[in-house]
Amino acid sequence: MMGVMKNALRERIRRKDIYVVMVIGLLIVLLCMSGTVTLSIDGIPITEIRRLLPFVLNVVFVTGGGMAVALSLSTIPKEYERKTSHLVWIRGISQWNYHGQLALANAVSSLAAVFVLYAGVMIYAGVKGETGVLLRSVPGFLIYGCGTAGISFFTSGLSLVLPGMAAGALATGVMLAGVLKPVLRTLSGMVSGASRGILKGILVLTPDLYETEAQAGEFLLGNPVDVHSILGGLLFLYLGVMMVFLFRRKEA
Repeated sequence: MMGVMKNALRERIRRKDIYVVMVIGLLIVLLCMSGTVTLSIDGIPITEIRRLLPFVLNVVFVTGGGMAVALSLSTIPKEYERKTSHLVWIRGISQWNYHGQLALANAVSSLAAVFVLYAGVMIYAGVKGETGVLLRSVPGFLIYGCGTAGISFFTSGLSLVLPGMAAGALATGVMLAGVLKPVLRTLSGMVSGASRGILKGILVLTPDLYETEAQAGEFLLGNPVDVHSILGGLLFLYLGVMMVFLFRRKEA
């Protein structure tokens, strides 16, 4: 029953471009944390690992979100282009099951890719003596990963009903809007008229992925977490899963 998912995962593993992005992302993360790249807030350099961690995790999340969109965008459409789907219908597998396995393969590969970057951060934190961060790293990734999985399922769902370019643009836009929620809130308070209305609409319609990711950072540092923000990320993940199972392709 899971043969479709296994084949899709094999295809993801063979994609060399994703490995290139992962290596580049890992190098950027390590450069940010090593002190080679100077980071500052209000002109004050950030050197302490506990102050660096939230920023670097945000960089990892944006990079991982981009990889999730890239990995999830064309999987299902390509199956229909290659007519592979017709072989599945002959075997009696329902469309929702077929789409679900392909989307799950997208989510698993996206989480695996972001885990490589996340592990790089955790290893560096361990080298710097942050044993508490290491001890909380596994449950922290469960919080951290729900946003990436949500982006992956959301993109897979969009790919069922929109052309590739439109689905990719919308998925990327939602991801960036979710990550940049604090910036959008600030801008909405600075502008007026139609611009303010548009920003308010974006704030209402997009998930607060920034807060979901931030709670993972708070948890890793041993600080209290906002459960409502985590539930918001889980709600976005649920929406993406429902899109995959409810949207249908006419070719079937």
